[in-house]
Amino acid sequence: MKFHYLLVDDLLGKEEFERRVEEKVAESGDLLDDRTAAMLVVRDLGRSHIRIRDLAAAPSLACFFAKVLAVEEPREFERPDGTPGIVANVTVGDETGRARLTLWDEKAAAVAEIEAGDVLEILGRPKGGGKVPDVTAVAVQEAACEITCEETATPGGPEPAGDLEVRLIAIESPRTFTRRDGTPGEMVEAVIGNEDGVFRLVAWAPAILEGVDAGETVVIRGAVARESDRGIEYSLGETASISRSGHEIGVPMNTVTEIEEGGTYSLAGKVLSVQPPHSFVTRSGRQSSVRNLVAADDTGEIPAVIWGEKAQEHLVPGDRIEVYNANARRGRYGDLEVHLSWGSALVIIGEEEEEIEVVGTVVPTRQGTALDTGDACYLLREPLPVGYIVRARGTVHRGVISPSAIEAVQPDPDDLQRRLDRISGHPGS
Repeated sequence: MKFHYLLVDDLLGKEEFERRVEEKVAESGDLLDDRTAAMLVVRDLGRSHIRIRDLAAAPSLACFFAKVLAVEEPREFERPDGTPGIVANVTVGDETGRARLTLWDEKAAAVAEIEAGDVLEILGRPKGGGKVPDVTAVAVQEAACEITCEETATPGGPEPAGDLEVRLIAIESPRTFTRRDGTPGEMVEAVIGNEDGVFRLVAWAPAILEGVDAGETVVIRGAVARESDRGIEYSLGETASISRSGHEIGVPMNTVTEIEEGGTYSLAGKVLSVQPPHSFVTRSGRQSSVRNLVAADDTGEIPAVIWGEKAQEHLVPGDRIEVYNANARRGRYGDLEVHLSWGSALVIIGEEEEEIEVVGTVVPTRQGTALDTGDACYLLREPLPVGYIVRARGTVHRGVISPSAIEAVQPDPDDLQRRLDRISGHPGS
């Protein structure tokens, strides 16, 4: 009933609308259900359903029935303020034409529940005319009526991709979403690449990616491809499969000098400087993070902005990194920078772990608690009280100590005196 009331909420109050619906049901001798009675009340108020051909001349809010012709997989994007969003498109039609239905955020996440051939009752805001009008969905529900129209998907919709032999560059943690019926679902996002480029991959059945790791070469069967504003994206349903391949797959990389505003690039280089992650709350109330760094290759250097979980990766100056599917844009001061968000990957080229035994002072740094030996400064995997002098034995990996044993060390009085003398500028005798 709420669905139909949105069509006439500027004409009468909700209680009055419900009273008229109950009146219609009573007049029919209880032969009408609430939905049908609500439609009749809407019709009596001059806001009846229209055909797709009439959307161009419709008011700001319109209601119509249509059959689903094609469903595109949801895609995630980054808003100007850095918060994430989800959008999906559904091509629908009736005997008078076709329309492109756009669903945002929660509605887009639940689009997996819509299939070609379904008939929907759609409440939406038309965004203009044209041969295929665009409609932003306000509410969508299944309908029991029949729609007759040509059931051919529009160009640019999802298409079978055939077998894909690719390198799995990165695999994200599973994320949950809510289906249209209110039940939870899971999806996994990955980044893949081959000689043709780097692509975003979304698995709507996360079990498909179980047992394979980032860095492996695989053959993907049953993927569906679609064009997006960032190139081709692939999605996997329950019928898709993945198997390992023994082939080496090369992925094309760009240089800093090739980066231009608006493009999407993959780079390999070294971290020159990095700032700590900054936490913020998105418009949807979700906790997220952002981080800034400067990376360089042999041709130059460029600022990079990392969004979401990727911002929490441990990074230190000197790290060798690979960046995939980063979007180039102008920063707040007009400088060109690359952004890593949805569909991007950050790969840290790790060094071998080394056994180490060092003595140093526990000090605070912007990156976290560290052990200063005088010759080097190592981050501690687990924090220790600041100011203590300790001997640490364990392994060091990319400047981080994972100690297997720690013991306090009594300071050497002579060494302390020498340090005090250097600070005061009065050498002792």
